Amino acid sequence: PEGRRLIERIQGVVPSSSGRPGVSSLESARAKVDSLNGWRADSVVLTASEFASLVGSGMDRELRSQLDSLQVELLDGEIQVSARLRTERLPREALGPFGGALRPTEPVRAAGPVRVTRPGAGEWSVRSFRIGDFAVPDEMVPGLVGFALGDPKRKTVPVKVPAGIRAIRVRPGGATLYGATRS
Repeated sequence: PEGRRLIERIQGVVPSSSGRPGVSSLESARAKVDSLNGWRADSVVLTASEFASLVGSGMDRELRSQLDSLQVELLDGEIQVSARLRTERLPREALGPFGGALRPTEPVRAAGPVRVTRPGAGEWSVRSFRIGDFAVPDEMVPGLVGFALGDPKRKTVPVKVPAGIRAIRVRPGGATLYGATRS
């Protein structure tokens, strides 16, 4: 895979900035993460599908169970997640008149940066949220995140981060994971 990536770079092929989770992508991502810990590489670059697989597997199980057809797009400094959301846990009153018009599942799109907060843990700060054709006002987004997670005080989405990762840098075409500093 690394050789193919280098050849594509030389040929000017731009890797996809959008990917979906999958078993083989998750295995590939885990193998790359293992290279940070075992081979002492300082960083690895994940494809959009590999990163989507890590994000999907690292989300809270309850939240992940509410999302179908997950897709992650790598942007400059943040990710955009698209999915179909089961809407029963969203606070209808917080959405105003739109709240009564929600179907049992709705297409959603949310974007924001992902960062490592401590060893083995990270967070996704959702800054923008769109449900169907309705853009949720920015000031309402943290409250919706809390309600979706079942904790109204929570303002970010917790994400498990593989051991040995100290930082994540997201760019279109790839997410760079940086290994823990070694002495």
